Parts: sequence; C-alpha cells; structure tokens
Amino acid sequence: MNVFTLTNRRRRGRFSLWLLVLAASAAILFSACDLVGDDDEDEQQQQSQEQQQEQTAAAPAASSQPQDDSAPPRPPSASGGGDGATAFSIVFPSLAHVAAADGAAATGLITTDGYLLVDERALHGAMSALVTLSNGDVLEDVQVVGRDRFTGLAWMGPLDASLVRLLPGARLGDGESLQPGSSVYTVGFAAGERAGARPAIFSGVLSGFGEWEPGDRTFLFTDARVVSTSGGMVLVDGSGLVIGFAPAQMVGMGWYVSTGDLARSLPPEPIAAARTADPESAATEHEFSIAAAQGSGELLAGDEVTGESISLSINTDTAAMLRVVDAEGTLLQLSSINAGENVVSVTADTIGPYALRIVPQPATGDESMGTHASYSVSSSVPLMSMMEGESAADLQIGTPFVGVIDAPGDVDEFQLPVRAGATYDILVQSLLIDSLVTVDGAGLHEMDDDTGGGPLGRDAALTVEPTEDGVVSVSIRDYANSSAGPYILTITQTGQATTAMMEDEEDDAAQEVMMMTAAALPSPRGDASLRGEIVDGGLVPTLLGIGSELGLDNSLLVSDQDGYFEVTASVIGADQSSARLVVFDAADSVVLSGRVILSCAGADLCLASAAFITPDDNVGQAGVWRILLEPEGADGADGGIVEWQIDVFSFDDSGG
Repeated sequence: MNVFTLTNRRRRGRFSLWLLVLAASAAILFSACDLVGDDDEDEQQQQSQEQQQEQTAAAPAASSQPQDDSAPPRPPSASGGGDGATAFSIVFPSLAHVAAADGAAATGLITTDGYLLVDERALHGAMSALVTLSNGDVLEDVQVVGRDRFTGLAWMGPLDASLVRLLPGARLGDGESLQPGSSVYTVGFAAGERAGARPAIFSGVLSGFGEWEPGDRTFLFTDARVVSTSGGMVLVDGSGLVIGFAPAQMVGMGWYVSTGDLARSLPPEPIAAARTADPESAATEHEFSIAAAQGSGELLAGDEVTGESISLSINTDTAAMLRVVDAEGTLLQLSSINAGENVVSVTADTIGPYALRIVPQPATGDESMGTHASYSVSSSVPLMSMMEGESAADLQIGTPFVGVIDAPGDVDEFQLPVRAGATYDILVQSLLIDSLVTVDGAGLHEMDDDTGGGPLGRDAALTVEPTEDGVVSVSIRDYANSSAGPYILTITQTGQATTAMMEDEEDDAAQEVMMMTAAALPSPRGDASLRGEIVDGGLVPTLLGIGSELGLDNSLLVSDQDGYFEVTASVIGADQSSARLVVFDAADSVVLSGRVILSCAGADLCLASAAFITPDDNVGQAGVWRILLEPEGADGADGGIVEWQIDVFSFDDSGG
C-alpha cells in the first residue's frame, strides 16, 4: 500500500513536471509570435509614412479651401523642354502685337536697333498702329517709317527706349548656312488675334532655299505650315535665332525672307510720298485724263489758301466724285460731279495744303469708262498737279527701273521712243503684285500678264517689234487692281533699227547724211537727246531725253570719259537752210564742227539728218562735253530752220 502510494506520487510528480515544461514552451512560442507580428506592423507603418511624404512633395501647395475627397488626384506637372520650347522662350520677349485702327492685326518683331519689323500689307495700308509689347506695355500711334524695298516688310518706330529697354531685341541671324532638314519653328499671331493673346508656334524642317536675283533676296522654304490666317510670321532655329520673316501672303507657302538680307538692309529705306506736288504746274486752268484703272486724279491747293473759298468749274463727259482732303487726311467735302459743266465751291477752313481728288464714277450698269476719263478744271486760285514719282523716272534701255504701284488701282505709265525694225523686250518682275504690262502706240497694242514667270509665276513679259518710228506708252498695274507694291521694269533692245544712210564729209569730220521727204523729226533714240524749235532766231528746247541734261546755253551735256561718240543732228526747214553742230570738250575747246544742209527739191519744208563721229586725232579733255546746234538760216537769213534734234550714241562703258 505504501509502496503503491509512493509510486503513484512519484508518477504524479513526473507528470506535473512535464505539464510545467509544456506550459513554459507554449508561453515562449506565443511570445515569439507576438514579436514577429509587431515587426511586420512597424514595417507597414513605415512604408505608409514614406509614400505619404512622396505624394506631399510631388503635389502642389495645399489650398486653403477644403478639398473634395471625392475628386480624383491631380496629375503631375509636365517638365517640358526641347528645342521648340527653348526657341519660343527666347524669341517671345521680342514679339509684339500690332493693331491698326480698322482691326487688322500683325506680328511685330523688335530688333536690336529699337525698331519694329512688321508686314506692312497686313495692316491694310495703315501708316500707324497700336503696339502691345510682350510685357503688356502699350505704345500708341507708332509710325511706319521705312520699308524693305521689295518684300512688303516695313519698320515702325523708333520705339520708346524706356519701355523696351528690358525687352531683348531679336537677334537677326543668317540661316542660309543651315542644312536642309534642320529643325525650324515659326512663331506669330493670327490675323484676327486680339492684344493680350499669346503667339502660336509651329514646327517643321528647313526644306531649302530660293534666290530672287532681281531684288537680291534669298527665301528660306519650310514645311512648317500655319493652320490659320496670319499677320506675318517669324522663323527661328532651335536656339531662338531669327532667320526669316514671312509676309502674310507667303506664310501659307512656307516662304520666309532671309533676315540675313534684312539685316544688311538696315537702316530701313525711308518711305517717300507716292505722289508729289509739281510747283511749276501751279495754274488756274488744268486739263488731265485719268486711266480706266488708275482710280483718281488729283490737284493740290497750297496752305496759303487756308480760310479762303475756292471756286471750281469742272467740265467732263464722265461723272465723278470730288473729295477734298486736308493735310491731316481728314475728308472736308464730298461733292458729286455730273457729265457736263459743274460749278463747285470749296471752303478751306483747316490747315492746308488741300488735295482735290477726282474719282471717276462709271454710269450705272457700265463697268468701264473707256480708256480714259478727261476733265477740264478752272479754279479761282492756282492749283498744282500731283506728279507720280515714276513720271520723272530716268528710264534707260537696258537699265532696270524700280517703280511702285502706290495703291490698288494705281497705274504707272511711261513714254518710250522706239524705232521701226528694232525689237524690244519688256519685263516686269514683282513679289507683291500680279504684273500686267500694256504697250500702245507706233502701230502696237500688246498686253501680257504672266508670261515672265518669276518665283510666284506672276511676272509679265512682252517682246514688241514696232513697224514705224514713234513713242509708245508702257503702262504697268496689278492684274486685279487689288494689290500694291514695288516692281522692277527692264527694257532691252535686241534688234537694229532700219535706216537709209548716205555718207559725206565736212570740216574734217566723218559725216553720214540721210535725206527724208517727210518733214517730221524722228523719235529720240540716242543715249542722250535734245529737241527744240527756232523762235525769233533763238534756239528753244522743247523735249529733253530720258537721262539727258541741259546746259545753260541750251546745249546738250554729255558725260563721256574717252571722247569717242557719235552725234546725229536732224533739222526741219526750208530749202538750202543749214545748221552747224559744235562739240566742246571739258576744257571748252572745240573738237568737232559740222554742218547739216537742207535740200527740199521744191517742197516748202523738208528733213535732213547728219551723223558726226568724234575724230581719233583730236579726242579732247574727258569729262562733261557740251554739244550745241546753231541755225544758220536760208541764204544767210534767219528763220530757215524751224525744228531740230540732237541724238548722242556712246561707244564706251561710261554712259552717254
């Protein structure tokens, strides 16, 4: 019993010990699990805190307004970059919005010399505009002061230095060294854009180059196409260097005028008045014609008539409107002119001078008014005629002449002496007008529009062969009478005139004599020419050739460096009348003297011509030569010669 009990106690003691060991092990195991769980929770909390910090750093500053928890998170801001962004950021401060009074808008580019480059035609003819700079400053009444001669680009200014000093002027570079395929960008405002808008930018590549030799201009071509109507665009490379500027009409074609050429044309060519008053024409009686496409004719009253009343009598077969405009361009009076005789009173109260502009009005249903409309004007005060700049042009065969169609509808007209049998090539080139050339006279009536080709395919060209001597009218205008701008007129002679010459000699001078039965002087045809009449025994000039110069003694002045030239003297007069030709060199020494003698064979008047060539052995002093024709009369009496003409043909390269 005792033994069993002791044994049982021992067994129970061992069992209790095992229970204690198991309990301790379980406690240790549970404790280890708790530690592992705590570590995982700490790691998750740390990751959550790091994510929250990253989102806070990337997000914009928190608004003071309560946030809508239901709104989606804002996307991250783009960082941008690249050549286009760089180019835009560099050129943007130099861009300006230019607005005319009629709402027309254009892109302006500030240059480093304090002027603004702009497409003049995008301003619809306005000579001043409102300029809004990129920093918001506004410049009022900025004037157009100059233009690039051939491209329609103009300069405005000078700009107020105090306002633009913080705006860097654009760097005008020369992009003609770039390789085709180089990235380029075009920047500018749309035509109807309002001030305050940001300019648009378009990207592309440089496609190539084109040369316009007549105007010495280079064009850069690009495939960067503007999708809206523009007011001119600026072309830049990836560094923001300005390499081109496109007038509005060329933007769609991707044609940009090289700013390398524009930079070389600085400072800008001043803008001259399209029409000027001719003081020598001041008179109370005027008769003039207005070409069908010319638009208007104009007379000018000086400022001395301010405050006076001007009485006009206008006689015409074509109805018109009379517009009276003062020196500020303000319309003072608008009066209707009917076919027949009209009496109009004009009161000049504001500051003169005053332009009296007559605008023909075709009859209802009649779109044309014939070739010309004629007007006869009588005035109570002297009026001056308005002279086209081209009317005083020094137009020479073989020498290009630059003219300007001043406004839509303007017509420039030139008088060109021609000879039967000669061939004349006439070429009109322009970037801004669709040239139309017309030739009338001497048995000719020819017209051409686009035969001359050119960069835009709008140059005009004619080849004419007169069948008779005479003077032809060469007129130039825009084909649709809708555009204005400069053009280049070049006339060359490729054929020889037909003449019948006979030779004779007198006073040791070579002399060629041509006898004609028709008593009419030939058309002036030399490098220099002079025509005149004999009045009371005196020599009176009546027609000075283009590019010719008249001396104080009514002689013809010729600039010649080698002393070799030919002089043709033509006279009209009675039988046996004569005239002596004398040539003086720069030292006023006589180097040539010869006589022209008339033989009329029973006619009352006849024509004789003699050609004199300066002798090789008596060249004389080079410089300005003086050529004088002295009438000698019939049988020693005055009055035998009634008309005369001198033509000089130069043999050297110095001009005649």
